[in-house]
This record gives sequence, C-alpha cells and structure tokens, in this order.
Amino acid sequence: MTEASEESRRPSLRCSMGAGRAAGSAKRVAESEAAVLERPFVNVGVGRLHVLALKRDGSLEGRGSNSSGQLGLGDGNHRARPTRIGGDSDWTAVVAGFGHTLAVRRDGTLWAWGLNYNGQLGLGDAKDRSGPTRVPS
Repeated sequence: MTEASEESRRPSLRCSMGAGRAAGSAKRVAESEAAVLERPFVNVGVGRLHVLALKRDGSLEGRGSNSSGQLGLGDGNHRARPTRIGGDSDWTAVVAGFGHTLAVRRDGTLWAWGLNYNGQLGLGDAKDRSGPTRVPS
C-alpha cells in the first residue's frame, strides 16, 4: 500500500479552511464548543457495575450496583437512576474501581468508599465503607 493511499484511509482531524468553507467550518467548531459547555458533566468514573458522574456544579451522582457501598449513599441498595451523593458541591475529580470509588474535593483532600477487602481505599484496614471517608495523607 502506498503512503498516499494509507493517508487517505485515516480519519483526519485537520480543519480545511479553503475558500468558501471557512465560515461554515468555523461555525461548526463554535457550535461544538458551545454544546460541550452546556453539558452538565465534567468527569465520569466507571467501575465494574457502577458509574459516578461529576457535575459542573461540583456535585456527584451515582447509579448501578451498590452492594459494597461504592455509590457512597450510606446503604447497600442498588440504584437504577442517577442519585445525588450527599449534599456537597466541592468535588473536582472522581474515579471508580472494581467496587470502590475515589474522589477529590476542591481543598485537595482524597475521599474513598466502597469495597475494601484488600485495603484499596487506603484507610489502613480492610473494612468496606458505604459513604465518603477521608483518606489520611
């Protein structure tokens, strides 16, 4: 296969701003950026059977399996619909593991909850947590 034909098969991320197309291309880019800014979610953490979403306002929502408290709702009940986790709105990042969740607050503190059979929450023990628990630094 020649270099030219291989190049033509790859998707291009380059913007072609040729004569007569500049206004249309710029408009599409502006519309795409506006659509992203309107979305309420800024980060998503996906575990084995649970999902957490960080909203633009700093709040967290969870859904899915909660058998080990990985949604951080204080119980073991599964959620089929998005459910707000606590009343705080100062979360800046969230990640999810197999059955646990870690999140960072605006002040830089790390919080963990869920399955902890190997001490993966970093709390010095192997006890599951059903709600956000601050990880010692």
